[in-house]
Amino acid sequence: MTEEQYKLIQEPVFRWFHELCQIPRPSLDEGQISDYLLQWAKERGLEAEQDGARNVFVRKPACAGYEKAPCVMLQAHMDMVCEKAPNVGHDFTRDPIQWQIEGDRLTTGGRTTLGADDGIGVAYAMSVLDSHDISHPELEVLFTTAEEEDFSGAAGFDTSKMRAVRLINLDHACGREILCGSCGGQAVDLRIPIRSSPVPEGWTVCKLTVAGLSGGHSGEDIHRGHGNASSLLVRVLLAFEEKVPFKVRVGPVVGGSFRLAIPRDASAVVCFPKEQETILRQIIRERREEMAQEFSATGQNLSITLTPAQLPGWCADPDPLLTAALLAPDGIYQMNETLVGLVDTSDNMGEIYLTETELHMVFEIRSARPSLGNYLYQRMCRLAKMLGGTCETSKGYPSWEFQPNSPLRETAGETYCSLFGGEPDYLTVHAGLEVGCLSQKKPGLEAIAIGPDCGNFHSPSEEMSISSARRSYQLLCGILERCQ
Repeated sequence: MTEEQYKLIQEPVFRWFHELCQIPRPSLDEGQISDYLLQWAKERGLEAEQDGARNVFVRKPACAGYEKAPCVMLQAHMDMVCEKAPNVGHDFTRDPIQWQIEGDRLTTGGRTTLGADDGIGVAYAMSVLDSHDISHPELEVLFTTAEEEDFSGAAGFDTSKMRAVRLINLDHACGREILCGSCGGQAVDLRIPIRSSPVPEGWTVCKLTVAGLSGGHSGEDIHRGHGNASSLLVRVLLAFEEKVPFKVRVGPVVGGSFRLAIPRDASAVVCFPKEQETILRQIIRERREEMAQEFSATGQNLSITLTPAQLPGWCADPDPLLTAALLAPDGIYQMNETLVGLVDTSDNMGEIYLTETELHMVFEIRSARPSLGNYLYQRMCRLAKMLGGTCETSKGYPSWEFQPNSPLRETAGETYCSLFGGEPDYLTVHAGLEVGCLSQKKPGLEAIAIGPDCGNFHSPSEEMSISSARRSYQLLCGILERCQ
């Protein structure tokens, strides 16, 4: 640990965030972090319990003078997305997350995800629970599981245990904003049967790789033009089909690794007669120049390479892959017609796997309007039927609808103004938050979401502003103090 890091963890918020970074917490494998949080709360004499989904629910009594104030819940998710840069030997089930301080930014140096999503929110709640100097009403704190996978933690929580009528979600990523709503979403699995055959004798086998894109969060970054590596890979394969007289065949294909992350890398084993290699490399150079211009601001590290590969033992006609990937909806489908600049409905082609017998594609649909999300799913089902495959949806979660009148939002805005001057921005976000699951089961629940400036979620480039993290914690404490 550097001297700079040691100094930072003397502050409660960063102390607890650092503790969280030492404990494995992949989605659907939250046993260690859940047990730690339960024991941590009990050691402080707080009422705490763990449910069947490994959510941890904690209560802290009201401070003197706040006994009659409505109960407030703080909520954050304990799991994290586990993404790492190529050739980084990090084991997320065992290894701690290593920090790097770069000026005002806390990062991992581009090695792995940082886990500020939503470790910093958990650290905020822990700091409030551990403090004896913050004035607040009765508090309930809910640490949830599986947010990055299917929201099953929040969906499975028994809201009848809640006394809170106000909720402060701690899973937002912009310190100057107060979030007031979020979209719903669903995962989609599309599967197409594949007919394969042995690689023709004497053919050359290479690996075509698209790498170096920015990636990012499949909802919050979908409008930033980061590019989808799987889509670019398919475009190169399409160029091969259009310009090479003899059809190139494909072996194993892997694009992306998680449906909630925009793919940064994608690769395909390609098989072809040796005499075609020169023209294939020429096509790659042309497409690399073309795509570098298309992503001049976000794809400075874009690379497209063709390298020798081991014989896969099988190859297949690329047509099903090209048809499915080219015709499946991907990216922004519709912008919001009243809130300028806000994405209403989108889809992320997060994962592609081509095996000897099957093409498997995994998508994440997000929409503020269930009807439009369902329409995109219907399009995928029609595509799967056309190609003789299947399409199924799962892991759905509800939207959090904007409330026109909210005293909690007004209190948060007044607190922001008094602390920092100026008005915060109030908005809804094109990402799913667990508020939707909780408010759906507890009608009338008032909610906002806050958090510090963070960027590049769901990628090894994830970063968090240190100064903004301090300010957002100050805002949280100020809101609680005003909730009388």
